[in-house]
Amino acid sequence: MQPTVVMNHHRQTAIIVAKSGKKLQIIKLGKGRLTVASLSAAEIEKQGYKVSHYSPDQAARSYLEHGAGVSKRARKHLEEISRHKFSDTLTLT
Repeated sequence: MQPTVVMNHHRQTAIIVAKSGKKLQIIKLGKGRLTVASLSAAEIEKQGYKVSHYSPDQAARSYLEHGAGVSKRARKHLEEISRHKFSDTLTLT
């Protein structure tokens, strides 16, 4: 699956980093430590997130510099994304 940056109406961003069964693995940018959460596509949509055209690798590099820290699992995803160039189109395959 291709990582995708999403943004809600409050301009809060997140990166969808993987798919596990019917759930999507998402890292939300916030005040606390960045972690990976599992949410369904419906839950992500309910929270107001829409696909953004921001580059996933640029977002991942920015997230890795987060002042409150990044969990080990989130860091693994973000480092992998930051090493690659991805388009800004979501593909759930």
